[in-house]
Amino acid sequence: MADQFIKAITKNKYFRTFAVNGTNLVHQAAQIHETSRIAAVVLGRGLLATTLTAQAVLKGEETLSTKINGRGPIGNVVVESDAKGSVRGYVTNPNLETLINEAGQLDVAKAVGKNGFLQVTKFAPYSDPYIGQSQLVSGEIGDDFTYYLAQSEQTPSVIGVSVYMNSDDTVAGAGGFLVQALPDATDDATDEAIDQLELALKNMKPLSEMIQERYTPLEVLEEIFGKGEVEILQTAGIGLAAEPSKDAYAKMLLTLPASEIQAMIKEDHGAEIVGKFSGKRYFFTEEQLSEILKQIEKNNE
Repeated sequence: MADQFIKAITKNKYFRTFAVNGTNLVHQAAQIHETSRIAAVVLGRGLLATTLTAQAVLKGEETLSTKINGRGPIGNVVVESDAKGSVRGYVTNPNLETLINEAGQLDVAKAVGKNGFLQVTKFAPYSDPYIGQSQLVSGEIGDDFTYYLAQSEQTPSVIGVSVYMNSDDTVAGAGGFLVQALPDATDDATDEAIDQLELALKNMKPLSEMIQERYTPLEVLEEIFGKGEVEILQTAGIGLAAEPSKDAYAKMLLTLPASEIQAMIKEDHGAEIVGKFSGKRYFFTEEQLSEILKQIEKNNE
């Protein structure tokens, strides 16, 4: 099944909701970064949670950047997404050795840590970035995004994300959901709807099991609200964002001081650029750097 997300609303008009199947994109990201088993799960959860949040808060050409720094051994979890379903990310330590909790499961919370913050930055054309931040509450990522949305938007929200791994440390399945109360659902008269949602979330089949059983995004939402209780508003594909080309990196080099390019030529006899989000390597020879240096000096005139 191709990766996709759906945007929906409940039939009672109390909740808007999103669900995503991101198996392919998490699998590809794990391969690109050559992640360990636990790093694949952490990165995958970050990709999914950011994608869901982006769909909930972005429009048009806006983009979203999230950064989790819980001071755990995985380091930073950095993800960028846009309103069109493109996403990319990385973790500082993709080779982290497996950590197991008392229940015998991967200890994501210990890998991420919770002595830190989730920072969310929204970029919009022709305006200053909006930066929001909240303290981490668990290090499980889904809970931390849930807390951020509740704090930033003052609206009851919940995000659930899960990544299921094969025995050979490849990604078998990945997906998640976001549920957010609409304004009418926060009235006193509809407190019962909130209570029913909380009960449904508590009693529903674990998301990890639904991912293993290959539930579709719609089936995940129907597990929460009931069959036939969700109306799909939009269905779209999602995937990894394209990596900048070598020409794009050359243009970035043009923004550096001439002295830095000169040092690359004289001391390093070239330059290698490694994309943080893709791991791809681009090498610029002395001759190529000399041409870039000439252009910088011409621009400075």
